Amino acid sequence: MQKVLRKRIFRDFKENLPRYLALAFLLILSMYMVVSIVGAAETVMRGTTTEAKKQNVEDGQFSLFVPMKESEWDALTDKGITLEKMFFLDYDVDGDKTLRVFKNRTKIDTIAIHAGKLAQADDELVLERQYAEKNDIHVGDTIVLGDRTYKVSGIGTVPDYDSPLKSLGDTVCDSLNFGLAFVTDEAYTILQKEGKSEKSEEYYYAYKLNDAMTDDELKAELKQLSFSSDDVDDAYFQEYWDRTLGREEEFRDGINELADGAKELADGLSELTDNNPALQNAADGAADVQDGVQELKDETADMLDEIFNADADNLLSFVTAEDNVRIHAASDDVEMNNTIGMIAGVLLLVLIAYVLSVFVVHSIDQESAVIGALYALGVKRKDLMRHYILLPTLISLIGGAIGTALAYTKIGVRYQMQDTYYYYSLPDIAVQIRPYTIVYGVAIPPIICLVVTSLVIRKRLSRPVLTLLKNEQKAAKGKDVKLGNMKFMKLFRIRQILRERRTALTVVFGMFVSILLLVMSMEIYVYCRAVQDDYVADTKFEYMYTYKYPGEEVPDGGYEAYAKTLKKEIYGYNFDVTVLGIKENNPFFDVTLSDSADKVTISSSISYKYGLKKGDVITLKDEENGKIYAFEIEAVTQYAPSFMVFLPYDKALDLFGEQDDYYNVVFADHDLGVESGRLYSTMTHDDVKKAAGIFSDQMRSMIITIGAVSALIFAIVLYLMMKVMIDRSSFSIALIKIFGYRNKEVKKMYLDGNFYIVLLGALVSIPLAKVLLDAVYEPQFVPNIACGVDKSFSAWLYLAMFAGVLVLYFIINHLLVRKIKQMLPAEVLKNRE
Repeated sequence: MQKVLRKRIFRDFKENLPRYLALAFLLILSMYMVVSIVGAAETVMRGTTTEAKKQNVEDGQFSLFVPMKESEWDALTDKGITLEKMFFLDYDVDGDKTLRVFKNRTKIDTIAIHAGKLAQADDELVLERQYAEKNDIHVGDTIVLGDRTYKVSGIGTVPDYDSPLKSLGDTVCDSLNFGLAFVTDEAYTILQKEGKSEKSEEYYYAYKLNDAMTDDELKAELKQLSFSSDDVDDAYFQEYWDRTLGREEEFRDGINELADGAKELADGLSELTDNNPALQNAADGAADVQDGVQELKDETADMLDEIFNADADNLLSFVTAEDNVRIHAASDDVEMNNTIGMIAGVLLLVLIAYVLSVFVVHSIDQESAVIGALYALGVKRKDLMRHYILLPTLISLIGGAIGTALAYTKIGVRYQMQDTYYYYSLPDIAVQIRPYTIVYGVAIPPIICLVVTSLVIRKRLSRPVLTLLKNEQKAAKGKDVKLGNMKFMKLFRIRQILRERRTALTVVFGMFVSILLLVMSMEIYVYCRAVQDDYVADTKFEYMYTYKYPGEEVPDGGYEAYAKTLKKEIYGYNFDVTVLGIKENNPFFDVTLSDSADKVTISSSISYKYGLKKGDVITLKDEENGKIYAFEIEAVTQYAPSFMVFLPYDKALDLFGEQDDYYNVVFADHDLGVESGRLYSTMTHDDVKKAAGIFSDQMRSMIITIGAVSALIFAIVLYLMMKVMIDRSSFSIALIKIFGYRNKEVKKMYLDGNFYIVLLGALVSIPLAKVLLDAVYEPQFVPNIACGVDKSFSAWLYLAMFAGVLVLYFIINHLLVRKIKQMLPAEVLKNRE
């Protein structure tokens, strides 16, 4: 008997080949997508961590106003920590690109060579990988820095620029226009002396704690560092020092001269009173003046000590590796992919399990008489269970195995990693095959199939033999539902939907899963598009100059401002928030300024990211000084490029203890020709425009992939379920054809009713999917992106998705019409008792 049953397996497979092939394709597609996404995420997360350790990635970095003295360096290293200088110079290349030049690293954040070799000669350099690839530069090519030409000796990566952001506050990497270069110590010294960089040299240091102290302890040590004007040779610094901090001596000399003059006056009058008592009142007055001036001198000395000691602190910034958005950025980013892959996998496996249950129920109902006959011949239920379980389980096993195998080919994990390699600067990483992904892709589908089919089959095979022989079907629930008076065709379609509600629910669930994926791809598209459009539209200035050494006067045509960078945490990431003090006449920001320093206007970017609105309180932390600032939000203004909090200029200076005329940022609508030596950086409107499209370029392939997969899943599930409906009604269709109904009318009765299922499912699924994804998008998809934009869908996008669902339905509906045409009235004779 087992031999007979085995033969029936092959026959069943041949007879229902399209159904099983569609099911296998669904499994292959699902497991390929899930395993390739998760496998790529695992490879990037583990691979970058391993490579970063090989390159001795830093524990953190700090920047100083002036370089550390040798004695200060020795004092720290003697305590057990490792330091390495990360000084750099930015150079303009080809008129619109920037190369950041470092010395070769020796101990921390070392260079992983992708091609070529390290720079050894003074006319050689190593170029960062992303910049080289985006600009089609290869080993052996030449690059001009200042007036000198350098040969590209190698191309490589460093772990502290995993995400090659120009500054830590940037939102996107623009590797087409910004990159890194590494030269010998001698070559760097020559460049430094020539002074042709875009801006002054910046003094960064990387550190490794080596368990000798904590980050906080090191920071406390660094805050003790100070400097004087004698430590710096820079002409712009000396001019700035003389005009500001250097005036301490002038103030002290002036107050001393005043005190000395008051003392001489008091002493002189005191001598005169001995000979002329009439001058006693004047002498007493002079003595009072002397006492007052002395008191003024003492208080002024205390004030000067406080002001100039505070302003002479050397530490500018301190960032741990954990808070550095450049380090482990790729790993943090693909954690989202890992989460998405696992969630999508669970949804797809649940969907596949439900589809399998419908198939099994349909198969047993179709072969009810055969099963009854086999029971009558003495075949046991366990043999029949094994028989009906075997084929779908084998297909699940084979489909899952093929999908998993495809996931680990070039079109799988490697393909999914392309977006990461396109955006982040990473060394070559070998694909890592994790055991749990193999189990997930190969073992879970057949296990689910086995469990689901066993539960369904056991119940179906428990019916009496006579019931099975007669092919008696249980009356469908809803048969007695009162539908009132309506036309026959409409009434019949509703009854058909009620009879096939299980299959209809599968269609709706399959539609929801596929629409969830589709809306996910559209959410990514809308996010990227909003960044691309809003960044450019909201940047109304042409130039923004960030000063290191401000001049005494603001350049003509410039609008001064004061910027202070604070921190705010969300989702485990600590983002920069710029508190910007501006004047009412600043034309580049649409902000209504308050009269109070406690009430602020925030940018839309921070509003969307942190879920803040008018009337809320925003708290920000100054991590350098350990202070917390709280502000009431008076308004939200449209500004997407960065997290901004706007204050009146004078209130910002008072709040942060700056002089009345101090500024460190200037905005302009044209080039002001500011000397590069005075600046930390210059941002132009063109820079923003170039960077704005990076998100769209990076995510385009994922948007297309997820959208295409969602359409395929929807089409397969809809086709399979509607075909099951037709197959299950084959007897009824054949019967009504005997009564003279034409194919067109049969289609209206058995197929057109599904239109309302699809219509209702789309109307519910699209907005529900949007609500769910809006809730999880920020924390799950872009938690590490310093950006917040409006993710609302425009009406045309909803209409386009809805139209796409209906188009797919009509295509599948058209395909199934041929199935109806193939059903003949002779079907009734096959099922007679």
